[in-house]
Amino acid sequence: MDTDRPRGSPAPQESASASDLLAPEEVLATLAQLDLESALAYEAAAGLVSDPEIRGTLGGFARDHRLHVEALNGVLETEGEGVLAAREPEHMPLLAGLARLSGPIGPEALALALLANEQLTNLSYEDALAYEWDAASERMLEGFRADEERHMRWLSDKHDELTRAASERQQSPPA
Repeated sequence: MDTDRPRGSPAPQESASASDLLAPEEVLATLAQLDLESALAYEAAAGLVSDPEIRGTLGGFARDHRLHVEALNGVLETEGEGVLAAREPEHMPLLAGLARLSGPIGPEALALALLANEQLTNLSYEDALAYEWDAASERMLEGFRADEERHMRWLSDKHDELTRAASERQQSPPA
């Protein structure tokens, strides 16, 4: 978008006060950390599933999130804000912990936990895009949001499929 405002400044219709808004570098750092958490959750989930197709798809989603982290951290480094770059957590990351918690319950629960993670990520990218960005940053963020939407669609479809299969197993008479 062509604007006189600096990259990442809030759009004019924003009603929050200036002190309530994140600085552009904080927005990017927050997204990078969330993407890192999401990558770790997908990696944990991939280790819990036996189906090779699902494991491969989850691994691909983890790679997407890691690419987002690399790109966002790269922008932060270029802008002189490398101190804000996302880093591997010292303790168990929250989203990966939730994936590990739901995994033993069953594949439907794991898909639902990952779907909730993607809803959070999608909403975060939508919120970030409410800010005014330079054209390159906006294209990057829109591309990442498109990845998140694709992840969410797949997870929603997979959750529905797994839930139907579990329901059919419960309704089938024992052999």
